[in-house]
Amino acid sequence: MPFVLRPTLRLFAAIAVTVGIAMGVTADMSAASPKRKRTSRQPARSMETIQKEQDRTQRKISETSTRLNTTGKELKRQLNSLNSLNADIRQQDATVRQLRSRIDSIGAQITTTSDSIAVLEHDLDGLRAAYAKALRGLQPSAGDMNTLSFIFSSGSFREAYSRMRYLSRFSEWRKRKVADIDESIGRISERRQHLTGLRHSQDQAFRQAEDARRTLAQKQSESEKLVTSLRRQDSQLRAELAKQKRQARELDRELDRIIAAEQARIAREEAAARKREQAANKAKSKGSKGSSGKNDEPSARDIASARARTQSAASTSASQLSGSFTSNKGRLLFPVGGRYKIVRQFGRQPHPTQRHVTIDNSGIDIEVSRGSTARAVFEGTVSAIFRQDGFHTIVMLRHGKYLTIYAGLASTSVRQGEKVKTGQTLGTIYSDPADSDRTLLHFEVRDERRKLNPSAWVR
Repeated sequence: MPFVLRPTLRLFAAIAVTVGIAMGVTADMSAASPKRKRTSRQPARSMETIQKEQDRTQRKISETSTRLNTTGKELKRQLNSLNSLNADIRQQDATVRQLRSRIDSIGAQITTTSDSIAVLEHDLDGLRAAYAKALRGLQPSAGDMNTLSFIFSSGSFREAYSRMRYLSRFSEWRKRKVADIDESIGRISERRQHLTGLRHSQDQAFRQAEDARRTLAQKQSESEKLVTSLRRQDSQLRAELAKQKRQARELDRELDRIIAAEQARIAREEAAARKREQAANKAKSKGSKGSSGKNDEPSARDIASARARTQSAASTSASQLSGSFTSNKGRLLFPVGGRYKIVRQFGRQPHPTQRHVTIDNSGIDIEVSRGSTARAVFEGTVSAIFRQDGFHTIVMLRHGKYLTIYAGLASTSVRQGEKVKTGQTLGTIYSDPADSDRTLLHFEVRDERRKLNPSAWVR
């Protein structure tokens, strides 16, 4: 038994050694394996880094987008400021021209007054000289003879009587001459006071003109700086210009669509009215009484009649306007009350900053104070109320075949189909909080789809 176990033990020992070696190798492999695994997991840590970089990039994109949005708003604000500034410059320039014209007029009056004073003084000198000469001629002997002595020294009664009449007439002449001299002195004094007032007015006009000129120069300098600043942002400026043009085109298309639809509706109503009238006349000629019954639904003729009465009422209810919309051209109410300035005129005009670029305005843009309201320039009917990108809420009034458009409202106080009176409030004008509450109304006048210059219609 011992002989048998000994080899077995040796076998077990060999197996144990082999297993130990194997385990050692396995341990070594296990020890080396994590290094290889760490090498294979290196991209996993890179993904985390990439994810962080992506987050940072996203934040930068968001910040850039916010910055671009802010830049766009700032660019729009600067453009609006430039338009407002240019309106101030036009108004100030007109003030300077008026003051210069007034100064020239006062200068002409001063020259005329000075000439008249010179003539009056020359006449006064002549009156005084003639008066003094007459007094010297009365007593050629230059003696001490008084009036009584002059009479009693006569050689006869007739001569004494003649001397008395002479003295009486001379006394009257002397009084007239004294009165003429006094009147001439008074006229000269009045003319001199007028001249002093004219010179004071001229000095005041000079000071006002100088202040206006300095204000104008300051505004022109501000405008030039603003233009220079805007030209540095050429790409953003062109993008904003393209956006404004796109919004203006969209508004024109929408207005044309609404007007075309309205024209088609009116044409259908008029055609239906003619058919009804023809049918009624035909039935009446045949003596048919059944067809003369009343219809509960208003016909196109009734609508046309109602429209005609509205136009007639507009000609009598407006206190300062009479007649039709056309007959009041140049006298229609201005679409806003209080102080205002037109920052963009009607029609094609050069862009304030972009060279060789023109902009086309379908109406006029009016800047007013915050809280201002738009009002109807003439009696009419609310034809449409809608919203448009860049123009907020828009109200369109129909006055026969003419239309007035009020764009840029924050809220409305009328509803579609409502008949409005001259001067009636249509709504509150929108104030942009991102642009220092700048408040702008876009106003248009149209003959159906043909655009007209509003400045030629309102006062």
